[in-house]
Amino acid sequence: MLAVTRTGASAPAGRKDRARAWRLAAFASFCILLTVLHTWPLAAAPHRYSRVDNGDFLLNAWAVAWVSHQVTTDPAHLFDANIFWPERRTLAYSEAMIVQGVLALPITALGGSPVLAYNLVMLAGFASTAFFFGLVARRWTGSWAAAAVTASAAGFSAHLLMRLGQLQAMHVEFVAVVLFAIDLVFSRQRIRDALLLAAGFVLQSLTSVYLMVFTVWAMFYAAATRMASAAAAARKRAIVLLAIAAVVSVALLAFYLNAYRQLHAEQGFARSAVETRALAATWADYLSTGSRLHYRWSRPFTEVCNSMNFPGFTVLALVIAGLASARVRRSPQAQMCLGVAAGCALTSFGPRVPGYEVVHHWIPLFWAVRAQAHLGQIVLLALALLAGYGVLVLRRRWGTRRGWFVVAAALVVLVNAESLRAPIGWRVFDGIPAVYDVLARQPAGAVVELPMYERRALYGNASYMLNSTRHWKPLLNGYSGFIPASYQEAWSRMRAFPGFDSLELLHERDVRYVVIHRDRFVGMYGPGAFDAIANTASLSELASDGDIHLFRFR
Repeated sequence: MLAVTRTGASAPAGRKDRARAWRLAAFASFCILLTVLHTWPLAAAPHRYSRVDNGDFLLNAWAVAWVSHQVTTDPAHLFDANIFWPERRTLAYSEAMIVQGVLALPITALGGSPVLAYNLVMLAGFASTAFFFGLVARRWTGSWAAAAVTASAAGFSAHLLMRLGQLQAMHVEFVAVVLFAIDLVFSRQRIRDALLLAAGFVLQSLTSVYLMVFTVWAMFYAAATRMASAAAAARKRAIVLLAIAAVVSVALLAFYLNAYRQLHAEQGFARSAVETRALAATWADYLSTGSRLHYRWSRPFTEVCNSMNFPGFTVLALVIAGLASARVRRSPQAQMCLGVAAGCALTSFGPRVPGYEVVHHWIPLFWAVRAQAHLGQIVLLALALLAGYGVLVLRRRWGTRRGWFVVAAALVVLVNAESLRAPIGWRVFDGIPAVYDVLARQPAGAVVELPMYERRALYGNASYMLNSTRHWKPLLNGYSGFIPASYQEAWSRMRAFPGFDSLELLHERDVRYVVIHRDRFVGMYGPGAFDAIANTASLSELASDGDIHLFRFR
């Protein structure tokens, strides 16, 4: 009888677990299908379709490939990337994207190209952001319809779909973990909730410095909102738990933060007040969208905006419907989301406030970020969660009448239709030229690719960085959000190549290989400059591939 009783008791639990697993699998499939839809036709050929015409895409594909390469070969020098030779900590010149690099590791380890790795990690970012935010909405509202709407709004906003060249923006799934954990810190108040908060923040920080800063703002406004409504005893306990989360986060991020700290100390790497003010939000940002449905009326705003942060009319209507309910307004989770949305929206305008210059250098959250307008992405995530509450209100008002599934499906369709940009006009990636395989087999030595590009056209170097993923030799060239003085000197002296001063620079920098893109080189300096290379005794040609010529320098 004892055995029968146990079996009978466990059977319902087992069926519930299986049903829960099936629902999660179905919801994950829903998020994946939306990812395919919004990025179509990328899923048809992720190894070929890309944005190789975009400097940021090339930079980020290189960065992800570098992290994947370095964490398995020399993780102690992760930030000493191979660009802007001989500078150190060059990975910190832009977004390090350590989480994305680790996700790409299986792809690159199996021989996948940096473009394939970028695309698959980007698709994973869309799907996981939708999935995580949808699960939080389901937990807070108890509604799968709310989860589907929130997933659609959070994972596939017009903001994200206009930043396909910026992989760092795609992975905001851990913001959902952070908001969920803050709620637990104030409601259940367990040590494990503080550790979950730390884990979410650390993982989000390792996707992007920008998102680290933006997540701090989100945490600040979320915690402040909850503090305002919490009982005195709960406040004290929450402060202790938040402090624990902060200590654990700083400890785990020490290596990451130290790289940027050293860069700031050594080279003064920081965003100026002028830069930050120029890229702060305006009202035009919150009326801008690249969606096919709204682009015609929104175009005047998109032409002057710094970030496309329009959430869509359906999301706005659902947010209003939710907040119109007194029951929702009393919800601590809804209050928290409203606090995050309002606080981050106001902060995105911050650099435009008179007197901003006085506080700029005193707040790392300001001088570490140039485009404060992108804080609108956090606003959109908070609105996506509030839209879930709007769905919940509609569901309650619908009551027992038939047809709710049709209504819920229509809301999901409307949210996705308002942000849809597919089919997207991807470019075709034909692979890295074979001449770089020849370079990879050569003895160690630094490389320079010519022509080099000045500051205003620095993105011209980005394709060289992608090429370097085939050989990983140190590269004199580079493209990032920061340009060291050593590059400026190199560019100035290499304009006279193959003149004496340029060859002297190659000696000084221990450069052993010169790659010349003849069409670009001739277009910039004329055919005489390229012809002179044949008469330069210190240069001997090793290989060529189309207009690309590889020389050894001795």
